[in-house]
Amino acid sequence: MKNLFWISIFIISSAQAFTLNPNTGKGFKDNEINLYIADTDCSGAGFSTTQYVSLIKQAVNKYWNAVPTSSLRIDVEGIRTDIDIDGDTHTTALAKVPANSILAGCNSSAEDFDDPSILGSAVMSCSGSTCRAVLILNAHPNSELPNRSSETIEAIIAHEIGHAFGLGHSEFKHNLMYYSISGKFQEWLGQDDIDGVTYLYPHDSEAEILGISALGSCGTVALNEDEHREN
Repeated sequence: MKNLFWISIFIISSAQAFTLNPNTGKGFKDNEINLYIADTDCSGAGFSTTQYVSLIKQAVNKYWNAVPTSSLRIDVEGIRTDIDIDGDTHTTALAKVPANSILAGCNSSAEDFDDPSILGSAVMSCSGSTCRAVLILNAHPNSELPNRSSETIEAIIAHEIGHAFGLGHSEFKHNLMYYSISGKFQEWLGQDDIDGVTYLYPHDSEAEILGISALGSCGTVALNEDEHREN
Protein backbone atom coordinates (compact mmCIF):
# COMPACT_ATOMS: atom_id res chain seq x y z
CA MET A 1 0.00 0.00 0.00
CA LYS A 2 2.85 2.41 0.82
CA ASN A 3 4.42 1.94 -2.63
CA LEU A 4 1.10 2.64 -4.31
CA PHE A 5 0.78 5.81 -2.24
CA TRP A 6 4.14 7.17 -3.44
CA ILE A 7 3.39 6.22 -7.06
CA SER A 8 0.15 8.18 -6.84
CA ILE A 9 1.96 11.23 -5.50
CA PHE A 10 4.51 11.12 -8.30
CA ILE A 11 1.85 10.93 -10.99
CA ILE A 12 -0.08 13.83 -9.51
CA SER A 13 2.99 16.00 -9.06
CA SER A 14 5.03 14.97 -12.11
CA ALA A 15 4.55 18.40 -13.69
CA GLN A 16 6.64 19.82 -10.87
CA ALA A 17 9.47 17.39 -10.08
CA PHE A 18 13.13 18.11 -9.34
CA THR A 19 15.95 15.66 -10.04
CA LEU A 20 19.01 14.67 -8.05
CA ASN A 21 22.62 14.85 -9.21
CA PRO A 22 23.02 11.73 -11.37
CA ASN A 23 26.56 11.09 -10.07
CA THR A 24 25.42 10.68 -6.46
CA GLY A 25 21.63 10.61 -6.10
CA LYS A 26 22.03 12.32 -2.72
CA GLY A 27 23.35 15.38 -0.92
CA PHE A 28 26.04 15.95 1.69
CA LYS A 29 25.63 14.24 5.04
CA ASP A 30 25.67 17.54 6.95
CA ASN A 31 23.54 20.56 6.20
CA GLU A 32 26.41 23.03 6.76
CA ILE A 33 28.86 22.91 3.86
CA ASN A 34 32.11 24.84 3.52
CA LEU A 35 32.84 26.33 0.11
CA TYR A 36 36.40 27.27 -0.80
CA ILE A 37 37.71 29.18 -3.82
CA ALA A 38 40.79 27.83 -5.58
CA ASP A 39 43.64 30.25 -6.21
CA THR A 40 43.23 30.26 -9.98
CA ASP A 41 43.08 32.91 -12.69
CA CYS A 42 39.51 33.96 -13.54
CA SER A 43 40.45 36.82 -15.88
CA GLY A 44 39.21 34.88 -18.91
CA ALA A 45 35.78 34.80 -17.29
CA GLY A 46 35.81 38.58 -16.93
CA PHE A 47 36.62 39.05 -13.24
CA SER A 48 39.36 38.62 -10.66
CA THR A 49 39.53 35.77 -8.16
CA THR A 50 38.70 38.26 -5.40
CA GLN A 51 35.60 39.38 -7.32
CA TYR A 52 34.72 35.70 -7.75
CA VAL A 53 34.55 35.36 -3.97
CA SER A 54 32.05 38.24 -3.81
CA LEU A 55 29.96 36.77 -6.63
CA ILE A 56 29.81 33.41 -4.85
CA LYS A 57 28.80 35.00 -1.54
CA GLN A 58 26.04 36.94 -3.24
CA ALA A 59 24.87 33.82 -5.09
CA VAL A 60 24.61 31.58 -2.01
CA ASN A 61 22.95 34.25 0.12
CA LYS A 62 20.49 35.32 -2.58
CA TYR A 63 19.47 31.80 -3.54
CA TRP A 64 20.26 28.70 -1.47
CA ASN A 65 20.87 30.13 2.00
CA ALA A 66 17.56 31.99 1.80
CA VAL A 67 15.18 29.00 1.57
CA PRO A 68 13.10 28.96 4.79
CA THR A 69 12.06 25.31 4.44
CA SER A 70 15.66 24.08 4.10
CA SER A 71 18.38 23.76 6.73
CA LEU A 72 21.17 24.06 4.14
CA ARG A 73 23.87 26.57 5.02
CA ILE A 74 26.74 27.17 2.61
CA ASP A 75 29.64 28.99 4.27
CA VAL A 76 31.98 30.71 1.81
CA GLU A 77 35.40 30.41 3.44
CA GLY A 78 37.44 32.45 0.96
CA ILE A 79 40.46 31.69 -1.24
CA ARG A 80 42.62 28.63 -0.59
CA THR A 81 46.09 29.76 -1.65
CA ASP A 82 47.31 26.16 -1.34
CA ILE A 83 44.90 24.87 -4.01
CA ASP A 84 45.45 25.64 -7.69
CA ILE A 85 43.32 23.91 -10.32
CA ASP A 86 44.67 25.80 -13.34
CA GLY A 87 44.79 23.40 -16.27
CA ASP A 88 43.01 20.64 -14.32
CA THR A 89 40.04 18.72 -15.61
CA HIS A 90 37.04 18.45 -13.31
CA THR A 91 38.12 14.96 -12.29
CA THR A 92 41.65 16.09 -11.40
CA ALA A 93 40.37 19.14 -9.53
CA LEU A 94 37.91 17.01 -7.59
CA ALA A 95 40.81 15.10 -6.02
CA LYS A 96 42.06 18.37 -4.48
CA VAL A 97 38.79 19.22 -2.71
CA PRO A 98 38.78 18.90 1.10
CA ALA A 99 36.41 16.24 2.41
CA ASN A 100 32.76 17.24 2.76
CA SER A 101 33.21 20.58 1.06
CA ILE A 102 32.82 22.37 -2.27
CA LEU A 103 35.66 23.93 -4.25
CA ALA A 104 34.97 26.68 -6.77
CA GLY A 105 37.38 27.82 -9.45
CA CYS A 106 37.90 28.97 -13.01
CA ASN A 107 39.74 27.21 -15.80
CA SER A 108 40.82 27.90 -19.34
CA SER A 109 41.29 24.20 -20.10
CA ALA A 110 40.26 23.55 -23.69
CA GLU A 111 39.50 19.94 -22.79
CA ASP A 112 36.58 21.05 -20.63
CA PHE A 113 35.67 24.41 -22.13
CA ASP A 114 36.39 24.44 -25.85
CA ASP A 115 32.66 25.07 -26.39
CA PRO A 116 31.94 28.72 -25.47
CA SER A 117 28.28 27.92 -24.79
CA ILE A 118 29.35 25.92 -21.70
CA LEU A 119 29.53 28.69 -19.11
CA GLY A 120 30.31 26.46 -16.14
CA SER A 121 29.92 22.95 -14.82
CA ALA A 122 30.07 21.02 -11.58
CA VAL A 123 30.96 17.51 -10.47
CA MET A 124 29.99 15.85 -7.19
CA SER A 125 31.37 12.58 -5.85
CA CYS A 126 30.56 10.63 -2.70
CA SER A 127 32.17 7.65 -1.03
CA GLY A 128 30.23 6.40 1.95
CA SER A 129 29.33 9.44 4.04
CA THR A 130 32.10 11.60 2.56
CA CYS A 131 31.26 13.88 -0.36
CA ARG A 132 33.25 16.36 -2.41
CA ALA A 133 32.24 18.69 -5.21
CA VAL A 134 33.96 21.09 -7.58
CA LEU A 135 32.40 23.80 -9.73
CA ILE A 136 34.40 25.48 -12.45
CA LEU A 137 33.53 28.50 -14.56
CA ASN A 138 34.65 28.83 -18.15
CA ALA A 139 37.71 31.11 -18.42
CA HIS A 140 38.65 29.87 -21.89
CA PRO A 141 39.51 32.69 -24.37
CA ASN A 142 36.24 31.96 -26.19
CA SER A 143 34.12 32.05 -23.02
CA GLU A 144 30.82 33.92 -23.18
CA LEU A 145 30.98 34.82 -19.48
CA PRO A 146 32.63 38.24 -19.93
CA ASN A 147 29.55 39.26 -21.94
CA ARG A 148 27.18 38.46 -19.06
CA SER A 149 25.94 40.76 -16.33
CA SER A 150 27.02 40.18 -12.73
CA GLU A 151 23.43 39.16 -11.90
CA THR A 152 23.48 36.51 -14.61
CA ILE A 153 26.87 35.23 -13.46
CA GLU A 154 25.51 34.99 -9.90
CA ALA A 155 22.63 32.85 -11.19
CA ILE A 156 25.06 30.65 -13.15
CA ILE A 157 27.19 30.18 -10.03
CA ALA A 158 24.09 29.39 -7.96
CA HIS A 159 23.01 26.84 -10.58
CA GLU A 160 26.36 25.06 -10.43
CA ILE A 161 26.33 25.15 -6.62
CA GLY A 162 22.95 23.40 -6.86
CA HIS A 163 24.65 20.55 -8.75
CA ALA A 164 27.53 20.63 -6.26
CA PHE A 165 25.30 19.97 -3.24
CA GLY A 166 23.18 17.32 -4.93
CA LEU A 167 20.57 18.61 -7.39
CA GLY A 168 20.13 17.69 -11.04
CA HIS A 169 18.27 19.65 -13.70
CA SER A 170 14.66 20.74 -13.79
CA GLU A 171 12.78 20.46 -17.07
CA PHE A 172 10.85 23.67 -16.39
CA LYS A 173 12.32 26.96 -17.59
CA HIS A 174 11.30 29.12 -14.63
CA ASN A 175 13.52 27.14 -12.24
CA LEU A 176 17.15 28.03 -11.48
CA MET A 177 18.12 24.40 -12.12
CA TYR A 178 16.83 24.51 -15.70
CA TYR A 179 19.71 23.54 -17.97
CA SER A 180 19.90 26.74 -20.03
CA ILE A 181 19.93 30.51 -19.42
CA SER A 182 18.89 31.29 -22.98
CA GLY A 183 15.97 33.70 -23.20
CA LYS A 184 15.45 34.22 -19.46
CA PHE A 185 16.59 36.38 -16.56
CA GLN A 186 16.77 34.40 -13.32
CA GLU A 187 16.54 36.28 -10.02
CA TRP A 188 14.73 33.72 -7.88
CA LEU A 189 14.30 30.04 -7.14
CA GLY A 190 11.44 28.13 -8.73
CA GLN A 191 9.30 25.59 -6.92
CA ASP A 192 11.42 22.67 -8.16
CA ASP A 193 14.52 24.35 -6.73
CA ILE A 194 12.85 24.92 -3.36
CA ASP A 195 11.43 21.40 -3.24
CA GLY A 196 14.79 19.89 -4.18
CA VAL A 197 16.92 21.66 -1.57
CA THR A 198 14.24 21.04 1.06
CA TYR A 199 14.16 17.34 0.16
CA LEU A 200 17.95 17.02 0.53
CA TYR A 201 18.36 19.31 3.56
CA PRO A 202 15.06 19.56 5.46
CA HIS A 203 14.58 21.12 8.84
CA ASP A 204 13.70 18.49 11.44
CA SER A 205 10.13 19.75 11.38
CA GLU A 206 10.02 19.33 7.60
CA ALA A 207 11.51 15.83 7.48
CA GLU A 208 8.40 14.09 8.77
CA ILE A 209 6.24 16.03 6.34
CA LEU A 210 8.48 15.14 3.42
CA GLY A 211 8.44 11.49 4.38
CA ILE A 212 4.65 11.34 4.55
CA SER A 213 2.91 13.62 2.12
CA ALA A 214 5.09 16.27 0.48
CA LEU A 215 3.12 16.79 -2.71
CA GLY A 216 5.49 18.02 -5.38
CA SER A 217 8.62 16.91 -3.54
CA CYS A 218 9.27 13.55 -5.17
CA GLY A 219 12.84 13.71 -6.42
CA THR A 220 13.78 11.60 -9.42
CA VAL A 221 17.31 10.60 -10.37
CA ALA A 222 17.76 11.38 -14.04
CA LEU A 223 20.74 11.00 -16.34
CA ASN A 224 21.11 14.68 -17.11
CA GLU A 225 24.19 16.78 -17.79
CA ASP A 226 25.68 18.96 -15.05
CA GLU A 227 26.80 21.72 -17.39
CA HIS A 228 25.16 25.13 -17.63
CA ARG A 229 24.88 26.13 -21.26
CA GLU A 230 24.01 29.39 -22.89
CA ASN A 231 21.51 27.65 -25.16
